[in-house]
Amino acid sequence: MAGRQFDILVFGATGFTGRRIVQHLATDAGFKGKWAIAGRDRARLEALASSLGGGAAPGIVVADVASPDTLLAMARSCAVCINTVGPFRLFGEPVVKACCEAGAHYLDICGEPEFIERMDLVYDDAAKAAGVYVASAMGFDSVPGDLGVQYTIAQFEAPARCTQVESALTIRGGPAGFRGHYPTYQSAVYGFASAGELRKLRKEAEQKRGKPDLKVPGPKLPRQTGAAWDERFNAWTFPFMGADASVVRRTMARVGPPANVSIVFTLPSRMYMTLWQGFGAAFAFLAQREWGRGLLLKYPRMFSYGMFTHEGPSEQQMAGTTFSFTNMGRGYVTGAPASPDQQPDQQIVTRVSGPEPGYIACSIFIVQAAITLLEEKGKLPAPGVHTPASLLWGTGYIDRLRAHGIKFERVESAAVQ
Repeated sequence: MAGRQFDILVFGATGFTGRRIVQHLATDAGFKGKWAIAGRDRARLEALASSLGGGAAPGIVVADVASPDTLLAMARSCAVCINTVGPFRLFGEPVVKACCEAGAHYLDICGEPEFIERMDLVYDDAAKAAGVYVASAMGFDSVPGDLGVQYTIAQFEAPARCTQVESALTIRGGPAGFRGHYPTYQSAVYGFASAGELRKLRKEAEQKRGKPDLKVPGPKLPRQTGAAWDERFNAWTFPFMGADASVVRRTMARVGPPANVSIVFTLPSRMYMTLWQGFGAAFAFLAQREWGRGLLLKYPRMFSYGMFTHEGPSEQQMAGTTFSFTNMGRGYVTGAPASPDQQPDQQIVTRVSGPEPGYIACSIFIVQAAITLLEEKGKLPAPGVHTPASLLWGTGYIDRLRAHGIKFERVESAAVQ
């Protein structure tokens, strides 16, 4: 890729998330290479480029997901393509295809399990043949969840082995509250609607590749199906419905050794949990019906209790919001239980935390991943379709994140409130 015009290219640069990624790349990432912004509107791209100031202006590439020729030309111009154009189930595959054909590495911020797993099934062979890396979920979905689990497992020094990781996501808004942008909400609507397609896809993948051996010694974690108060986290918890759990399972199949993992999110009070359950039940019911999806997509503010809007969060809201993943790892000092029902005898708690997750931290995660691909080639695994941890574990990626305000640390208590 030495002859590529650009080292990194951001596709969808003028969108809400794309602009944050561009700002980080331009001002905070510590990147000195050649880079470009891409999208379908040259005038908007030029306006964005002129607003950045500072160092060398980025190149401009005009490309449209509806025009395969422009996507292929875009992919041929860069070594690493960062794709921010979603929902990915609607617009993502043409970009993946173009990158595999052009021999460009592909990273995106997708949190849609169906798209992520379908790209793995369909494009893994093509990525290997092209000698490129394809990795979805390189934003808030699912870097802190996936890398956080691997970080926790790595704290157990041989012969000890971690066999269970219980992970709790906490998002705290500041005085102005927390808010998300409409495309994230839109992706969730389509995700609930296509749950049946995801099950079919997983069966197809199992038939093609076989079922991975993820057997773990010792008792399994109890399955949580609804709301519960968890004294260890000092919070109400609910099963997390994002992509993290499926991404972590795919990492376990590749990196090993596996552990039993559960992921929940936390809410600070019974009132918030009751609101979440009520709005969640209405959301799930409507998302399964065409007329209901129409209502959900037309009135995002109403059906999300004001959490998602077309305007997205304000600068004040983003500045006051933080996230943390608290990981309670448990395992055996000797590496395995003396009997199948012996409970773990060692516990280590870790935490991954940082600034506002959906846009600020997201930008840090994906830009630093792109830089790692460029600068640490000798530490990367074989090309193909990867999860965040299967691609970047063993590199200096976590140190890069730490240098930009993302903490990976051991802590004494799992309490999040």
